[in-house]
Amino acid sequence: MKKASYADKSIVVNILSKSFINDPHINWLLEESKNKNKLKIIMGYVFEESLARGTVYLNDDNTAVTLWNTEKKEKVSLQYIFRNLSFLFRAGLKTTKRCLKADKLVYAQYPKNSKYCQLYLVGVLPEYQGKGLASTLMNPMIEEMEMKSIPMHLETANPHNVKIYMKKGFNIITTLQLEKEKLYCMSR
Repeated sequence: MKKASYADKSIVVNILSKSFINDPHINWLLEESKNKNKLKIIMGYVFEESLARGTVYLNDDNTAVTLWNTEKKEKVSLQYIFRNLSFLFRAGLKTTKRCLKADKLVYAQYPKNSKYCQLYLVGVLPEYQGKGLASTLMNPMIEEMEMKSIPMHLETANPHNVKIYMKKGFNIITTLQLEKEKLYCMSR
């Protein structure tokens, strides 16, 4: 396992794009966008956001990735402004509004003015799923946060994933209804 850097962006975006191609939440967020590269656009965006707000881990074979965010607020910089404007112009206004609305609902579930760690995304290339790669990438951070008594959060729209995360000690704290989809907010 290694910490990813900006140089790993294309690898991470590839893994996430292939992993989330049928994800109900991502597809709902992007359904209004007309850009044929919309999945890669959002995955590039979240990768850069996680580099600024947390840590990205890749496995040694570049077949699995985890994106972890913290309570840390990203400072407004030229890079921040460029990333956000680029997303707006490439994904479209409706998609950007939808993403902001979903983020606002999710982050309202988190504690205010205290530390936390968020498992933002886990991606495993489809041909490598079911081999424990996601767990291998998640376990060190779970252990570290447990030792530091820092709460962990995540969201998933896939009911199958709820069972997997429950085995890791996460519990559903609330379920958000976003138009046609449910988003399960979980904590540990």
